[in-house]
Amino acid sequence: MRKLVIALGAIAALTAPAMSADLPARTYTKAPPPAAVVFSWTGFYVGGSAGGHWGEERLTTTTEPANFILGHPAAFDAASGTTLKPQGWIAGVQAGYNWQVSQFVVGIEADANWLDGTASRAAVFGRLGPARAGTFMNNAAKATFLATVRGRAGIAFDRSLIYVTGGVAFGELKTTDTTGFPLLYIDTTTATTHRTGWTLGAGAEHAFNNNWSVKAEYLYVDLGTVNVAIACTVGCALPNDHVVHHRYTDNIGRIGLNYRFGGPVVAKY
Repeated sequence: MRKLVIALGAIAALTAPAMSADLPARTYTKAPPPAAVVFSWTGFYVGGSAGGHWGEERLTTTTEPANFILGHPAAFDAASGTTLKPQGWIAGVQAGYNWQVSQFVVGIEADANWLDGTASRAAVFGRLGPARAGTFMNNAAKATFLATVRGRAGIAFDRSLIYVTGGVAFGELKTTDTTGFPLLYIDTTTATTHRTGWTLGAGAEHAFNNNWSVKAEYLYVDLGTVNVAIACTVGCALPNDHVVHHRYTDNIGRIGLNYRFGGPVVAKY
């Protein structure tokens, strides 16, 4: 038995190198690199903004000649045109959605804003032709509310975005218009009107982490013309003394803070 065990051990020692030579060589592969985390502007966002606005109210009038026995309407119209400049603060909220493809970002945004700032003038006219000395017109105007629905298109540089924007604007305007002849009558009309116009602008936005971003934006707004009639109360051949034409535009500069839902995108290899 002892000789048999020794013989088997010798055979195993002689055949082991040959058997190991027949086995396939072991291969080693490197582990794949971790997927990169890439920032993307795609997603919904909500936020708020605040800033200032610098409006222009270009004011002209149309006079009803049949109502003026003691005054000269053509001279009155020529003297009554002016530009009011309501300005003040603006603040509001916004929400939107962005899509990013490569460096290009497109999206849509809606906002609602409250404004402050009134401009007025008091004009007293001397004798213009046969017009009575002391004939006067007072006007005041302000925008109280502004909403926009705009498209956005821009180029992203990682976490920074520059864009242009434009769309439709909805505004609420309050106007007060008064005319009078001294010692004869005073007519006044106060109106609140809602206007639809357009807006165009540009801005820049930077994401300082995966969800929060800050932006700076400029908008030009044109709300068209509001026509306000001043009713006639004395010596009336026609129902109105004047129609005052308020053409309102505004310049808006503001900064905003947005919270974007979602987070960075994990790139696939």
